[in-house]
Amino acid sequence: MALRWISLIALCLTLSSCAAPRFDGSTRQFSGVWLYEFEGSTFVEGATEIPAHRPPYEKTDWLGWPVDQPRLEELLEESTEDRDCHVVQPILVTFVGHRTNYPLGGAGHMGLWRSEVTVHRTISAERLGPSFCYEH
Repeated sequence: MALRWISLIALCLTLSSCAAPRFDGSTRQFSGVWLYEFEGSTFVEGATEIPAHRPPYEKTDWLGWPVDQPRLEELLEESTEDRDCHVVQPILVTFVGHRTNYPLGGAGHMGLWRSEVTVHRTISAERLGPSFCYEH
C-alpha cells in the first residue's frame, strides 16, 4: 500500500513539473507583429507585416506590454464599438524582454496562447496600418 502512495505522489510531482510555466532563462531582443485587440494581445515573432489570416493561438505568444512603456497611447486608436468584431490594431515592435513557456498552454486571456512574452524595454514600435477585423 505504501508503495502505491509513493508511486502516486511521484507521478503527480512529475506531471505537475511538466505543466508548470517555465521562464526560458534569457532576456533577449524580440521583433515581430503585435496584434492588439479587446481581450487579445497576440505576438507573431519574426513577422514584418500583418498576417493575412488570424494566427492560431497555440502557435503564437501573448504579449505582456506594460502600460508604462513609451508611446503606447500614441500607437493605439480609440476603440470603435460599432463593428461586429474585435478590432485588431497591428503594431510592428522590437523590444528587449523574456518568454515564459506554458507546456500545456495557458498564457493570456482564457489561457489560449502557448507562452507569454513580457516586454522589459521598447526599442521601436510603429503602427502597420489602420485597425481591421479578421473574417470569422
